[in-house]
Amino acid sequence: MRKLRALCYVCLLLVGSGMARANNISTTLEGVWFTCEFTQSQTPPDDDCQTFDDEGFRFSDGTATYLRMLGSEETNCKGGKKGQCFPRSTPEISVSTRSLGKITYGQDWIDIHYLFCTQRFYTKASEHFITLIPNEPRCLWAGKRHFYIAPFTGTIIHE
Repeated sequence: MRKLRALCYVCLLLVGSGMARANNISTTLEGVWFTCEFTQSQTPPDDDCQTFDDEGFRFSDGTATYLRMLGSEETNCKGGKKGQCFPRSTPEISVSTRSLGKITYGQDWIDIHYLFCTQRFYTKASEHFITLIPNEPRCLWAGKRHFYIAPFTGTIIHE
């Protein structure tokens, strides 16, 4: 179930080229992205994505790698779960990694290739984050949830 959730998050991170630049939102996905912590299924974060979930992704050369932030002491996480989020402004984090697979980009969409199914997500840029919205039909591993992601600009330490 964790792997399925991670793959869905990957979809959020794979925003195609041509997106508008807004408040440090990159026009490419090259680099590290984390999901916003305080969201609902189809409701954006209420803190402008100033708090990240502990799950994120690195995108490089058409491949996605899952990242899990390690060692957070943050207590102000959704559901009161200590250590499962961290402030976006954190200068350095440690992560564990796992390869996720291939991605394909379009002007306003991304495709995630996983488990013999390709899921398309349409992208929408806002001032503080990017939203990934799943298209119909959906793969078994993709739900109706919208994903809200933003770039992490700090240093990554691999463990």
